[in-house]
Amino acid sequence: MNIVNIAIKEIKRDFRDVRTLIFMLAFPIVLMLILGTALSNAFDSTISVEDIHVLYKDKTAGEFSTYVRTFIKEAKKSDIHFKKASHHMDGRREVKQGNYDGYMEIDNQGVQLYTNNSNSVKGSIIQGMVAAFADKYNMVAAVAQVKPNQVHMLMNNGHRDDYIQETSLHSKRQPGAMDYYAITMTTMIALYGAVSASYLIRGERTRKTADRLLAAPIHKSEIFIGKILGSMVTNFLCVAIIIVFSKFVFKAYWGNHLALVYLVVFTEVLFAVSFGLGISYIARTEGAAKMIVMVVIQLASFFGGAYFKIEATSTIARLITNLSPLTWANTAITKMIYANDLSASFPAILLNVGLSALFLLIAGMSLTRREGL
Repeated sequence: MNIVNIAIKEIKRDFRDVRTLIFMLAFPIVLMLILGTALSNAFDSTISVEDIHVLYKDKTAGEFSTYVRTFIKEAKKSDIHFKKASHHMDGRREVKQGNYDGYMEIDNQGVQLYTNNSNSVKGSIIQGMVAAFADKYNMVAAVAQVKPNQVHMLMNNGHRDDYIQETSLHSKRQPGAMDYYAITMTTMIALYGAVSASYLIRGERTRKTADRLLAAPIHKSEIFIGKILGSMVTNFLCVAIIIVFSKFVFKAYWGNHLALVYLVVFTEVLFAVSFGLGISYIARTEGAAKMIVMVVIQLASFFGGAYFKIEATSTIARLITNLSPLTWANTAITKMIYANDLSASFPAILLNVGLSALFLLIAGMSLTRREGL
């Protein structure tokens, strides 16, 4: 019962600290809004392709010319526009100068295509489209040289107007800017719980209330556990509010396994509180403890991708980013949301719980050796 009372007292005290409460709630939400809006284009993987313009010369006649006109008519439905070149116009030069995306010459021997390398996307579209036409056309041209009387029958039997086929590829959903920063801001502010945790016990000594707590009929372990529980509840509630706010106000996507996401974040809160408490006993002064905690949080936030996405390519870069607690949590949550990989949560949970146990052991042993708190 003493543990519960101490935890409730700690929760009330934290929520009365308006400045800290506003920081824990407003800071990540505002940062989420700014970064999610300003960097939205950086997370847009779609490519917009404007109308494609192709210059062509048709040196065919009769049935061949009809076949070409049918092809051009069907291509226009896909916003690929063909313009017939005049006799004095140099098609290759027009493409080289960027006036057209491609140039096609059609004669009785086959099809020749020239594209502008400055736009590989449009060039690939033109090549793929013309390839379907050229395969059939070259076959017809070859038959015309051997058996001209069979050309008409071949063209009628093999007539197609689906030169361009559209196929929709349903790729896995990818996080947008707001989705990404909803995750990173949540895990970052969870780690900031270490700041308040570094004052859990030291704050009692600063306020001169440590002796009164020891004089009360309460065991040291009850004070220790109660304060940890109170700090964890406060920090986890702030994180939970941020997740709910980003989900329903900013429309961030949190997937179908929100309970498991909360579990990963909860273990990170446990790690943050344990880390802050452990450092408060390791450091000699209050200023040193605060400096160590803030430096670790800032480095973990930077290398964990809280402010911008980090693509670690070298071995050293991957090693540094993987040392950040934010990397563990962000990777686990992202895989759960976008790949339905629930097993990705286990490494993050085990690391958070394991390191929490280490720092709590350090704090607990230091507490038992001290006469006071």
